[in-house]
Amino acid sequence: MKRRNFTLAATVTATTVLLAMAPANATAPGRNGRIAFRRYLNDAHTRGAIFTIDPDGTGLRRITHPGNRRILANEPDWSPNGRWIVYQVERPTRPVPHRLYKIRRDGTHKTFLSGGCTSTGRCRSDGYAAWSPSGERIAFQREFCGAGKNNMTAIFVERANGTDPRRVTQRHVGCAAHRWEDFAPAWAPSGRRLAFERQKRGTESRRAVFTVRLDGTGLRRITPWRLVAAQPDWSPNGRWIAFRSKETCDDCGNIWLVHPDGTGLHAVTHTAAGSGKWLSCSFSPNGRRITAGKFPGSGSAGNADVYVMRLDGSDRRNVTESAPWESAPDWGPRPRR
Repeated sequence: MKRRNFTLAATVTATTVLLAMAPANATAPGRNGRIAFRRYLNDAHTRGAIFTIDPDGTGLRRITHPGNRRILANEPDWSPNGRWIVYQVERPTRPVPHRLYKIRRDGTHKTFLSGGCTSTGRCRSDGYAAWSPSGERIAFQREFCGAGKNNMTAIFVERANGTDPRRVTQRHVGCAAHRWEDFAPAWAPSGRRLAFERQKRGTESRRAVFTVRLDGTGLRRITPWRLVAAQPDWSPNGRWIAFRSKETCDDCGNIWLVHPDGTGLHAVTHTAAGSGKWLSCSFSPNGRRITAGKFPGSGSAGNADVYVMRLDGSDRRNVTESAPWESAPDWGPRPRR
């Protein structure tokens, strides 16, 4: 599972490696294109790059290149026209590790998007970005209020060029008074609402998926607290929201579906506790399939792999079957001409 606090320990233990599993965001409608995902490049999970692959497991391409530096490119999300990928860069050796970038599907034109978040002052870190259906805006989570006990995380929306950031959740809550932390936004196909993950401050197991209007009104919880739900993704037709359960459990959790009004809740995968964990997921652009990470995968090292399946969990196939840890998939559309 992914960690939402932006501080990365200098020493990575086996437990913190498990807690580094990661996500996906929104899915643009269209013809099914390539799947973007993150591959860890070392056992400590402090170096990683964005790759893309065809859904049948062919045509692997590397998009970002950290070299030998401790840089982790993470959490990719495709633009609606299939030409760009927005993602976050984490630098464990720096005080503020997370910043947003976008890059073309061929790995060119890398562009910085977190110009409004500096390493000092109220804004500390940006991450987990999701492209709006129009392609004009990006939703993301921002950690701010500085360091210490008053630090908080809320959902923001900005223009796709990284300007004009505006807070959506907890808009009128002061730094010292906040009760919640908000993460991992995903857009409704209409562009009028966001789904996101909310956690009670100081209580990691108190977590659920909510939806909200862009002006911060109409807040609605759609999953029960008992599922410890995380990382929602909205289906292209708007009928379903996918998410993963048991966010805080290292070896349990499945993919679930729920209607945006909270009805129709049901599990897609049924992996028994103790035998594996399903990670973040993304709908295919045609809405008929889901891609998700799963730990352990079937690669030789037992690390996570990226899978695809039908909405009922059937016809499941391992796409990335390999030794490195691969997860955080997002299924993109074919590029528009």
